Amino acid sequence: MMPYDQGRIQVELLGEIFTVKGDSHEEDIRKISAFLQEQFDLMNVQYPSLSAKNLAILTAFRLADEYLRIRKDYEAIVNILDKQ
Repeated sequence: MMPYDQGRIQVELLGEIFTVKGDSHEEDIRKISAFLQEQFDLMNVQYPSLSAKNLAILTAFRLADEYLRIRKDYEAIVNILDKQ
């Protein structure tokens, strides 16, 4: 486990250490970090020859696509509920 220092949290992603600063709780940042590493690992299985940079970019595109689809579905549900 990386150290926690007053709003600064060190996490490891794709073999590199990153310092994350913010108001989020340490546990939340660690969960996000674990989720991201899991997503990187899944993409790495499919595309093992990609560099870490390209793997991160491809993963970001996949996660953004998933987020936008979920947001669209959410907005549609809210719209339906508003009409009731």
